[in-house]
Amino acid sequence: MEIIATNALISINETLIVQLVSFFIFLYFMNRIMFRPLLSTMAQRKALISDFQRDIISGKEDLVRLGKDLDREQAKVIKEAHKVVLSLETEGDQRAADILEEVRQQISELRHETETRINDQVRKARMELAGEVEAITLTIMEKVLHRRLQS
Repeated sequence: MEIIATNALISINETLIVQLVSFFIFLYFMNRIMFRPLLSTMAQRKALISDFQRDIISGKEDLVRLGKDLDREQAKVIKEAHKVVLSLETEGDQRAADILEEVRQQISELRHETETRINDQVRKARMELAGEVEAITLTIMEKVLHRRLQS
């Protein structure tokens, strides 16, 4: 059964059937060797990319959460530092007041000691001057009166 047509591009004969069978065999092997592994690799890559995207989204969420936690911790540390600064300032003020009171007491004691020493020196000087004044007075009176006085 042979149909021969001279003006057609494709002639329908037994070679067409052999070509069709060989084409289907070729498609079967191409599907097995190339398309299935390629589709499998593409599916794996797509799953991997979606996993990466989920990881990126969860990483961003973790980053935001950690940022908020860090802000809370920073605020807490700043509050604690402020409390410590206030307590140190209060303690410093108290110590300064204590030191100032000690210095005032020392100044008062030094002033008292100095006044006591000065008063003692003034008394000694008056006693010495009293003797000298008496002697000088006696000498002046002898010179003014031109005679010797007995004491």
